[in-house]
Amino acid sequence: MKHYLFLILLLLISCKKNEARKEITPKDETLDLKYEVLNQLITDQIREDSINGTLHDNIYNIAVKRVFFEELNENEEPPPPVLALNFSYDSIFAIKDSSYYKNQDRNLINFNLQKSKIKKKLDFITTDEILKLSAKYERDFWKQFQKKYGDKCIQTFSVPFFNKNKTVCLVQNSMSCGPFYGGGSTLIYKKVNGKWVVLKTYDIWVS
Repeated sequence: MKHYLFLILLLLISCKKNEARKEITPKDETLDLKYEVLNQLITDQIREDSINGTLHDNIYNIAVKRVFFEELNENEEPPPPVLALNFSYDSIFAIKDSSYYKNQDRNLINFNLQKSKIKKKLDFITTDEILKLSAKYERDFWKQFQKKYGDKCIQTFSVPFFNKNKTVCLVQNSMSCGPFYGGGSTLIYKKVNGKWVVLKTYDIWVS
């Protein structure tokens, strides 16, 4: 009898631990929207490059970039831009919704690209693979990259980050084809009549 009571107690403890884990990592309520935005941006980019005659052979990087909003503590060191987007609260991303944005940012850690949810058949490279090549070869990065992946450009989209109403999202978009051939920007998209359109553009860069 004691043996059975002990087993029941273990099962109860296990269930409670599983419940605690579920509370710590809530379901990503924006997951389907993330893929909706990514699929549209990829399709739009391919179409635009084709029309302009600038269509490249791309390998795609869907980058997990943490989103940090500027707050009152000026002593904090901002995260490196390769891993994060630093942003300011405004009328779209309101400070009153800061707890929602912090939870969404924490959820980004758990994002893993599901290639089956991308409608086009594409080649992908992870941010970790890019950083490892860059750290190992530094100035010879592109030479080693082309040895491994061929004569491709890296097209990066950050994982979309949404406002509380899920009508607006923040995405960083960049393309790099070599040490002196690249560009990008941070964009805010708004959903209008079922399509994500550019509302604002920030941090444009060209090399």
